[in-house]
Amino acid sequence: MYPLIYTVKIKFNSLDNFILNEENKEIEISINSAPVNGKANKETIKKISNHFNVKTNDVQIISGLYSKTKLVSISV
Repeated sequence: MYPLIYTVKIKFNSLDNFILNEENKEIEISINSAPVNGKANKETIKKISNHFNVKTNDVQIISGLYSKTKLVSISV
């Protein structure tokens, strides 16, 4: 397994959207969960794992746990 590293930008209270930019290694995600008690981070991890067809345990937030911009590692 090798990790993929992406910068993830979160938009809150937006329509369901997932934009992957391979060239810049960026993902833009719209989520419905509020950034309270880790709910937004859990939804972010779930959407990324569904998109890449990996387990949620294979997606980790490296930095930006409390930020709209995060650095995420995906083990594939």
